[in-house]
Amino acid sequence: MRRLRSLSTATADILPSLAELGALGGDRAAAPAVATFRAWHNGLDAAFRGADPKPLLRPHLHDKCVFKPPTYFQTWTGGDETMMLLETVGEVFGSSFRYERQWLSPDGNHWCLEFKADIADSGKRIDGVDLVRLDEVTGQITELAVLARPPNGVAALKSEMMRRVPPRLAALKARQLLGL
Repeated sequence: MRRLRSLSTATADILPSLAELGALGGDRAAAPAVATFRAWHNGLDAAFRGADPKPLLRPHLHDKCVFKPPTYFQTWTGGDETMMLLETVGEVFGSSFRYERQWLSPDGNHWCLEFKADIADSGKRIDGVDLVRLDEVTGQITELAVLARPPNGVAALKSEMMRRVPPRLAALKARQLLGL
């Protein structure tokens, strides 16, 4: 993944940062939206390298973030739940994950990010898009929908996630119940 240079709130300084990540659009993006875009890339980069993405990304996930994965009909709700799923998929994709084309709405609050990744050691590959919506005031991610193909790649992803998510979800729910 491409790295960003330091972020400035001046529009002229923001646009090169978005362009450095290969993004098209976002020419009127507010500082919170740009900060979230930067955190998204830095957080995913950390996750796919095996580092902890939580300090970089969790502050940019709304507590009621809705996650719509390609592998389940039902949505997931919650910033902690979304973070847990992103950490898990980071392990599944590993360093094979790459963003290709990236589009942002002019205000930077809607993203379409095209990606490619290998599914663990399954020999399967997945192509997809992340559709991201931000809160217009805070710039936090309020919705993440992932669309992916081909079906055998999505099936391999589901298999890997079904193996890894249940114990993590149980641990997350226990921490939440205990107020930790």
